[in-house]
Amino acid sequence: MDLLKILDTAPDPAIVDAQTMGVSGDTSGDYWLPASMCLYQKELTDQIVSLHYSDILKYFETSDYKEDIVIGSMKSMCLNSEYVATHPYLLIDHFMPKSLITKDIPGHLAETSGKFAVLRDLISLVQDYETHTIIMARSGRTMDLLEALLLGNKVNIVRYDGQTVKTKNKPKNFSCTCHLICSDNLEQLASSFSSDIRVDMVVCLDPTCDPENSSIRKIRLQNRPKRGTDSFAPAIRLTTINSIDHCELYFGKNLKKDSREYLVNVTAAVVVLRDIVGTLPPDLRPIYSQNLRYLSGWLNNPNTAWPLPDVYPISIYTAMDVEKSLLTEVNYSQTGNDLKEQFINDRKRRNKGHLKERSSLFYYKSKRIKNEYSTNPLKQDMAVLTWVSASGQKNGELEYHLATEILTHKLIQSIENIYDKNQKQKLELEDFAKMDPVQNQHYEKTNKDFIEIKDKYAESQKKLNDDDAKAKNLLRLSEDKHKEIECVDQEINDLMKKLESKTESHKLLKDLLVEISSLQNVNDREQRNSDSMSSERTYMKKEIERAIESIAESNKEQEKLKEEINQIKTEMEESAAKNQQEVEDAKQRVDLLKSQMKQEGENLGMLHSKLGYITDRLSKIQSSRGRQATNGRSKK
Repeated sequence: MDLLKILDTAPDPAIVDAQTMGVSGDTSGDYWLPASMCLYQKELTDQIVSLHYSDILKYFETSDYKEDIVIGSMKSMCLNSEYVATHPYLLIDHFMPKSLITKDIPGHLAETSGKFAVLRDLISLVQDYETHTIIMARSGRTMDLLEALLLGNKVNIVRYDGQTVKTKNKPKNFSCTCHLICSDNLEQLASSFSSDIRVDMVVCLDPTCDPENSSIRKIRLQNRPKRGTDSFAPAIRLTTINSIDHCELYFGKNLKKDSREYLVNVTAAVVVLRDIVGTLPPDLRPIYSQNLRYLSGWLNNPNTAWPLPDVYPISIYTAMDVEKSLLTEVNYSQTGNDLKEQFINDRKRRNKGHLKERSSLFYYKSKRIKNEYSTNPLKQDMAVLTWVSASGQKNGELEYHLATEILTHKLIQSIENIYDKNQKQKLELEDFAKMDPVQNQHYEKTNKDFIEIKDKYAESQKKLNDDDAKAKNLLRLSEDKHKEIECVDQEINDLMKKLESKTESHKLLKDLLVEISSLQNVNDREQRNSDSMSSERTYMKKEIERAIESIAESNKEQEKLKEEINQIKTEMEESAAKNQQEVEDAKQRVDLLKSQMKQEGENLGMLHSKLGYITDRLSKIQSSRGRQATNGRSKK
């Protein structure tokens, strides 16, 4: 027996009990299964965040950005992070294998994705049972990679999107059947999924899967008792820990996915947690190092409580946390990716290279983002050095960029704004100094106008007081006169009563006086009416005379217009006659030109006939001369 070889073998780490892990005894039927990340996935996640560096700063530090561009960039970052958390081949095309049906593909897919490795271990446990398992994922390439992974397990694969990576499938009959369903095409699932199947488990591969969808909920309930803990099939959400999947799962419980608060919290958590993305806590690592055999008991009886802790909470990070994380360098090590090596107490981890890496990282953190990076030998307050005061903040809140000892983009931007503001104030002071003489002239002129207005106001006020005194005097005189009239009326009434109390003749005299008074009043009223009618008659007479004059003027205007119309008619007739004569002359000239053209045409025809005759004569003459020349040469 080789004891040294046995002792050198890495021991299986012990799994802590459920109470130490913080298992809550959840029996809701909706569970999460955290997964890790390989080194390539972690580096891709950091690169995705780095590509959106400027947009992240605009989104968290400013408010005057273009929403369609910056928010679109944030959503693109989240979508790409989801792809990488599921499998990096969903984002990187050139690493995609040309063929997905070779024997080494399942192992290769599990090596390059922590989530696929967990799914492979889970299906390896389930394939020993006679079960029907639904696996939900995005349509397209995700379904192809999922089917290629399951080809390495002893399961029957049923795909419901009409596609397959293996065109020629040999008939196989395994106890476990995996139903691959697209998460974005669940409406057609009711017609294609058999109603005789009793589903035992639903596995959600990415955040697009919702086990509480009405179509999936119906399948989870079919062929099961209506009451009890076994009334529906349990659902397991494969979630990469500390990744976009984890953030969306946690914040999606309390926030709407289309709200700004949800996007802010998820984006901030993705940026800040990228240095520990896909890193399992120490309590869970033994479970994954033993290929999830810890879940065998729960798979035998899914009605029991879920043996893993609930979803780990995600903190709400501020804009300061996001910017500090962006300024911090993120380093990943290959050693931290292997779960078994985490439990090997090896002194090689403390070698010189590790110490050098730690020292460089320490220098980076201390000099790159601390205020020692700037010239501050006396360690003065940042508000004194930068001129940025916390008193200008809204609602009295403390400027956290000054409260910490970190040189951030926000602080640099604040300093730049203060300098710009100071420069603008200097320019304003210079403008005020230039405008000071002009303003003094304006002031003197305005002061002079004010004095003049003040004098006019005093004079008007004095006149108003005099008028008020005169008005009061006139009112007093009017009241005195009114009282005198009332006294006279009273005396008259008394005299009339005395006169009426005497003899009949006096009484008759009194009646006559009253009648005379009333007649006098009627006469006065009639006189006023007569005067009014007379003035109205005079006015109407003047109006009639004015109307007669207007009629006469209108008649004159009509006569004048008639004369002008007759004159225009005469001119039009003369012009028409002249035009008619011109038309006749033009017709005669046209007829003359036509006759001349006809004569010229006849002459041209005669010339053509003569020319033809001459041409025929010339051709005959030339032909006869040619024959004579030929005969002369033959005689020689």
